[in-house]
Amino acid sequence: MKSFLRENPTIAFGLGLPLLLVTLFLLISGIPALLVAPPQYDLLFATEYYNYQNGVQISVINRSVQVIDQGNMPNNQKPRIWRYNAQTGAVQEIAFILPPRPVVSGQNRANENQPAATDERPEASIINLPDLDGVTVDSSSIAPDGYEFSIGNSTSRNVFGGLFYSSRYRNAAVLSKNGRTIRLPDMAGRYYRGNTHFIGWVIPS
Repeated sequence: MKSFLRENPTIAFGLGLPLLLVTLFLLISGIPALLVAPPQYDLLFATEYYNYQNGVQISVINRSVQVIDQGNMPNNQKPRIWRYNAQTGAVQEIAFILPPRPVVSGQNRANENQPAATDERPEASIINLPDLDGVTVDSSSIAPDGYEFSIGNSTSRNVFGGLFYSSRYRNAAVLSKNGRTIRLPDMAGRYYRGNTHFIGWVIPS
């Protein structure tokens, strides 16, 4: 085999170049993980969030997360809020309960025990988030430690990133900084898609 490769340097070069490029890419992509410090701040984000005008809206006001229910979420759609723990890498859901929806005018009543239909516009209400009581949130796109949250791109920001891009990361949620990329775990087997909404970073009070 060695003699064959010595006698055919073009073939040897053609076989060795891809292996060399892969090895070089692995070395370069692994350097940021060693040189760039891990994230220091927890992340808050929402999934299944459609931001309808009359639905549930999530905002950061005075550095606190507020969920405002406009009272008319189409098809009873409800966003889910998550907290990524920077220290453990775990993702926890921040649960909240929406008030009962009024019956839409014109809906058939199965029996007389159902509430009467109404055409009145429901009043907006603020939903309590017990798990975020006293939590201070910075809604800046970049965390104080330099990390950014993004969807659909977990390749390293270098010349080799595009060459080795994998389609399995198209719906991945990631934190990235100076070439280091940290993929957030999936929740309940769900993929991250266009309805994922960045909320902010948890910072000291």
